[in-house]
Amino acid sequence: MDASFRLKQVAGGLLRLAEVAVRVERAERAEVIVSEAVFTWRREVYSPNARWGGPDDELLIAGAIEGVQYVLDRLDGCDNNYQVTVTKIVDAPADSTFRDVKFAAVRATCDALGVALSRPPFIDRTGAVFPD
Repeated sequence: MDASFRLKQVAGGLLRLAEVAVRVERAERAEVIVSEAVFTWRREVYSPNARWGGPDDELLIAGAIEGVQYVLDRLDGCDNNYQVTVTKIVDAPADSTFRDVKFAAVRATCDALGVALSRPPFIDRTGAVFPD
């Protein structure tokens, strides 16, 4: 099951922009994996020599992982034994934050699993909010 979600919304006068794509498969245990090709789209957009892997990218990856885990931890009464692979993270340096990527990962994971959270995250004037 593949799904992606693109967040593109103005909140508090600031653009919130992030896109996350995931692939979900049944597994023996819950696991979140990040594809090595998660940022290869940059070669098409910026240049064949585009690079990734610095501290900012690591923060975006952490946001995606946390977003997927947010969903897996909230699958009430369901078997959450899924391997979720984050296949793509699209950002815009001035408009994408950890919370934006986390939000997009939550929505993509829910879409891939066909589930709705009882208390889903939402966007307010400060950005993405994650109810506990």
